[in-house]
Amino acid sequence: MSIRKLFTDDNKFSTDKGPWFGEMPVPRGGDYDFAFISDRTGGAVYGMFEKGLEAAKKLNPDFIVSIGDLVEGYWTDEAEAHEEWNRIDPLLAGLGIPVFQTVGNHDYGTEAMIRVWRERKGVDYYAFRYDRTLFLIANTETAPLPLPEPALELIQQANRALIRNPQMLFNDVIRDLAGDYAAALFKLSEDMLIHPHLSGEQIDFFERVLADNADVDWTFVCMHQPAWKKPDKIFERLEALLMNRPYTVVAGHVHYLEVTEKLERQYIQMGKTGGLHCFDGKGDIHHILAVKMRGGVPHFEVILLEGEGGTDPLDDYVIRTAQPR
Repeated sequence: MSIRKLFTDDNKFSTDKGPWFGEMPVPRGGDYDFAFISDRTGGAVYGMFEKGLEAAKKLNPDFIVSIGDLVEGYWTDEAEAHEEWNRIDPLLAGLGIPVFQTVGNHDYGTEAMIRVWRERKGVDYYAFRYDRTLFLIANTETAPLPLPEPALELIQQANRALIRNPQMLFNDVIRDLAGDYAAALFKLSEDMLIHPHLSGEQIDFFERVLADNADVDWTFVCMHQPAWKKPDKIFERLEALLMNRPYTVVAGHVHYLEVTEKLERQYIQMGKTGGLHCFDGKGDIHHILAVKMRGGVPHFEVILLEGEGGTDPLDDYVIRTAQPR
């Protein structure tokens, strides 16, 4: 029997809203395709996110999963947060393909952003099943990044400038606005780059979903920040729950594509789909990730968005560690 089902935590949420657009097609049974899109923010590169959406649409996938950071965010005024979502949500809704969102730090980084998310999208973690694949959509932003007030105001000023002139570069805007303080702000951002906070209630919920869907062929864990890069007892508890099943973890946030092989599984940190340039190297790319489920097993292809485009195998981005002699 083909199964398509959404799961929300009835112990916490009492809403029919969700961070998704469209309705999943009825599974045909067997093979199917979907795609991941990554970070748009930190100073969106003009037109690149839209290019990523078009590239995803051309794949004709059954659905698309966003791993977070679709708005610049960090607003303290709810009206400004709504205005930004009012520009982004129609792009997703207009694709004609179901889109499932993961919450990111830009989407959820202040009390005002949290209130707006809950008003518009209801839940901030959930799960869904498509045929014989299970997706756990986590929230790594349950404790917002501790940005000082001057930094928060500076980010909002930069956001307003970019809204007025979206072809400007975020780093240039920040330097123009902040002067000598810009270097300190960039250093602060690097120091707090990976700052994930999951919650125990999420893992309780995922434990129930996993128990009720023990028959799936594969499980994807989708989260914005790569929680495996910081010691975290809550994330380790989730890994323990997944230990006896095939799974893949997909995150973003760092704007640099690399794949960590851990526990004989792949932990994918996506690059960016229009987001700010942060680091130099092979993984500093704008891309989406195409996934072909074949015989219950995922096969990945990196769809490049810059220059002439093209594709790369995901294995080109695996971090190779020296083997003991």
